[in-house]
Amino acid sequence: MINRDFDISVMLICTTLENFLFFSMIYWMAFMTIVGFAAYVDKCKYCTLVVETFKAGMKRTENQHFAGGNTDWEERKLGKFAKSETRLVEIMEHLCKTKYLDDSDEFKDIKNLEFKCQQLVEEHEESIENWYFHKQLSNPDFLKWLCYEKLRLCCDAGHYGAHCKPCPGVDKNLPVCSGHGFCQGDGSREGNGKCKCDIGYVGSMCSNCDANYYAIRNNSTFSCNECHKSCRGGCTGGEPRNCKECHAGWIMNDSNECEDVNECLDENLCTGEHMKCNNTEGSYECICDKGFVRDSSGVCKIDVKAPPEKLWVQPDRLLRSFSITGLSILVSVVIWRRSFSLFVFAAMCALTALFIEFYFDYTPNTIIGEKAKNRKSNGNLDNFDIDIATRDFENPEEGSWDSNSESERNHRQNNQIFRMDEL
Repeated sequence: MINRDFDISVMLICTTLENFLFFSMIYWMAFMTIVGFAAYVDKCKYCTLVVETFKAGMKRTENQHFAGGNTDWEERKLGKFAKSETRLVEIMEHLCKTKYLDDSDEFKDIKNLEFKCQQLVEEHEESIENWYFHKQLSNPDFLKWLCYEKLRLCCDAGHYGAHCKPCPGVDKNLPVCSGHGFCQGDGSREGNGKCKCDIGYVGSMCSNCDANYYAIRNNSTFSCNECHKSCRGGCTGGEPRNCKECHAGWIMNDSNECEDVNECLDENLCTGEHMKCNNTEGSYECICDKGFVRDSSGVCKIDVKAPPEKLWVQPDRLLRSFSITGLSILVSVVIWRRSFSLFVFAAMCALTALFIEFYFDYTPNTIIGEKAKNRKSNGNLDNFDIDIATRDFENPEEGSWDSNSESERNHRQNNQIFRMDEL
C-alpha cells in the first residue's frame, strides 16, 4: 500500500514537472520570436539611420575643399576632395546622430538608437568605406546597396522575411492588410507576414468587422465603426435601434430600441444619509447632497472644504441699507414738514435701525455656520467659537487665525468645535 502511494506521488510530480517544462519552452520560444523580430526590425532602422546620416554628411560637405591655400596642388597630390579620405572622416564623425537630419520622426520611438547604430557602423565600417571609394558611381542608391543587398537587413515596404515575400494584399495590388492593420515583419528580413489588425477589424486580411462593430462600405473601401454602448452581440448600425441585443442596464422597448433603465426608481439604492441616486446611461451612481462629500468608506460626510454660498448681498447688509435709507428719507420729511407726529415716527424708525444693527448676527449659509449658530442660541457655543467657526467662511483672505497660537489651540482642544459628530 505504501509503495503504491509512493508511485502515485512520483507520477504526479513527474507529470507536473513535464507540464512546467513544456509550457516554459513554449513561452520562451514565443518570447524569443518577438524579441528577434523586434531586433531585426530595429536593425533595419539602424542601417537606415546610418545611410540617412551619411547622406546628410555628404550634402553638408559637398561644397567644401581642403583646408590649405593651394587647392590645385592639393588636388594633384591628394586627389579630389569629393572622394577624399579627409571628407570621409568628417562624415563618419557625425554618423547616427539624428540632430543632423531634417526629419527624424521615423526614428523617435526606437530605444538605444544611436548606440546600436554606432555598433552597426563599427561592424561594417569596411563596407561603408568600400561604397564611398568604389561603388558610388555604379550603385548610387546607398540605402539599397548597403541595407538591402549587402547586409540583407531590410525589405521593400509591403514585404517581409528572408526572401522578402509580399505581405497579404500586395500580390493582389491591394493595400497591406486592407489598410486596417500591419504586416508582421513588414520592411524587415524577419516576421511571419501575418496581419495584425487594428481595433475593430478581424480576419487574415483585416477585411471583416469585430463582434461589436458594424461595416460601412463605400464602393471598394470599407470601415468598421463601434456599435452604440447599449448594444451587445453586434449591430447593424450606430444607433440603439440597430442593436441585436441590449447590454445590462438597457432594455428593448416596444420599438425594438435599447432604452436606458432608470435604476434610481428602485428605492433600495443609495439609501445612505445625505445620499441620492443619479441615473446614468446603462447604470447609476450614488452621489452626496450639496455640502457633503463621500469618504473612503463610502459614507457622505460634511465637506469642510466647501466654499460658502455666495449671495449678491448679505441679509444683514440688505436690512441695514433699507433701514438707513428709510430713516434718512423720513428725517428729511420731518425737517421739511416740521411735524411732531412724524418726529415720533422717525424716532421709532431710528430705534428699529439700531435693533437691526446690534441684534442680527449674520452667519454664512453653510452647514458649519448654521450648526454653530444653533449651538450658540442653545448656549453651547460662545462668541469666540462662533468667530473661529465662521471667520474663514466670511472672508477667506482676512481674519484667519493662527492655528499654532497657544491660546486658540488650547481653546479648540477644550471646546472641540470642529468635531463633525458633535455638529
